[in-house]
Amino acid sequence: MTGNSTYVLGSTDLEHRRLMAQGHVLRPWTERFLRAPGLRPGMSVLDLGSGAGDVSLLAAQIVGSRGRVLGVDRDPVVVEKARGRAAAEGLAGTVSFEVTALEDLAGSLSFDAVVGRFVLLYQRDPAEILRRFTRFLRPGGIVAFHEIDLTNENPSWPPCPTWDDSYRLLAEVYRAHGTPPDFGRQLNRTFLDAGLPSPEVEAVGIVGTHEGSPLFDWMAQSLRSLKPALTKWGLSLPQGLQPDDALADALRTAVFEQGSQVMGPIQYGAWTQTP
Repeated sequence: MTGNSTYVLGSTDLEHRRLMAQGHVLRPWTERFLRAPGLRPGMSVLDLGSGAGDVSLLAAQIVGSRGRVLGVDRDPVVVEKARGRAAAEGLAGTVSFEVTALEDLAGSLSFDAVVGRFVLLYQRDPAEILRRFTRFLRPGGIVAFHEIDLTNENPSWPPCPTWDDSYRLLAEVYRAHGTPPDFGRQLNRTFLDAGLPSPEVEAVGIVGTHEGSPLFDWMAQSLRSLKPALTKWGLSLPQGLQPDDALADALRTAVFEQGSQVMGPIQYGAWTQTP
């Protein structure tokens, strides 16, 4: 994140655990969005807003021991956790993490790729962030970002009001906070406004059809991290739900009593190369 970011989910131990759980759920799609533009062994990668380190660690596994990855984030607590994870996974020689606002990153560095997940939507001027960091890329460098769209109007079928109303809360609190909940749809325009070639863009949906689906924990953890923002903006969970340890099971029960199929946020990947 930068000093101009508007991250609505906070910086708590709960949120850091949520980020790691989210990283596990989203890994297949993020890996697709990194490999598709050509990330490969031996490359150097800059991961913007690296958080708990999931994207950096994934990139490190792709580029291998001959490559290098630098993750940057302004939150010193989550950066320390990311460093511990890199050491535990035997990747400390490939990936490193720095505590810094993006605008303070040294301009003498150079990379083969600049990547990020769920970082551009929290920037007040995402095109400027992209424009700023293309200067760190070598000619032909990769720009690849994974973003999100929380505005699916029909996230369950047969309709499950408890799920649908909980899901809609995500978009409501993002709008109230001034963060676009549909930023994934804006990726092409953002890349163009940054002076980049029009990107390849893909979108995928995550669907839950059984009680073991990670969507229930993801939804519950997100709503729990958003509790202070919900309170600030006068928003509340559907009747009978509380932002506590029982929330995921309450969502599961409501969905499967209806026999519903549920959707999570749409995942967008966009990538291009600099001239």
